[in-house]
Amino acid sequence: MHSRWSDGSGTIAEMADAAKERSYDYIVITDHSKGLKIAGGINERALRKKGLEIAKINNSLLKAGAKLTVLHSIEMNLNLHGKGDMLPQSLSYLDIVLGSFHSSLRTIQDQTDRYLAALRNPNIQILGHPRGRIYNYRIGLSADWPRVFAQAGEVDKALEIDCYPDRQDLNVGLLRVAREHGTRISIGTDAHHPWQLQFIELGLAAALKAKISSDRIINFMSLSDLRNWVKQTRRRGAVKK
Repeated sequence: MHSRWSDGSGTIAEMADAAKERSYDYIVITDHSKGLKIAGGINERALRKKGLEIAKINNSLLKAGAKLTVLHSIEMNLNLHGKGDMLPQSLSYLDIVLGSFHSSLRTIQDQTDRYLAALRNPNIQILGHPRGRIYNYRIGLSADWPRVFAQAGEVDKALEIDCYPDRQDLNVGLLRVAREHGTRISIGTDAHHPWQLQFIELGLAAALKAKISSDRIINFMSLSDLRNWVKQTRRRGAVKK
């Protein structure tokens, strides 16, 4: 495995140390964005400051001869129309951007249009915890999933397996549909503390059971391939604006 997506309540340095212990090539730090203040969401100024902190950590890792790279990202809050709450220019210098829905997650109406709009958002590369499911609390959103996965394939973006034990979203059934459409998959621990990186095993188990091939899982990309993929999705989004 090469990477982890982490909402870091642990410090970045602590997350980096835990990633080194797991022999990762890179780890992605994805704090919540400003629209989710209840979860400590950060604004553009704080995002820039976080980037400076990550740069210092990467410099220290390089001097120490560590192979790990810490990537700068954000979990951007998306509204019902798939729009994000951060200025696009603040996202352009990030290594990768995750977008997620955090509102109107209990509606029973079909939400296909919401997902399609999010996937057309040129500023994101990954759609996080797609259904918004939480075990014994929220059943999650419904949609025409074959259509959603087909759209993701068309724009070459990834949908996430959120490995947090009470989420496990996408589940095995939906992953099998994703496999049929050749959709890219991201496996994210949703880790808020270093020890939670072990949740990766739940996501890997789901991907294996659904028979998702490693070439469709972005975590298995080399760092250079990941960066090239992000660059291509951004270029494609810019052309379609």
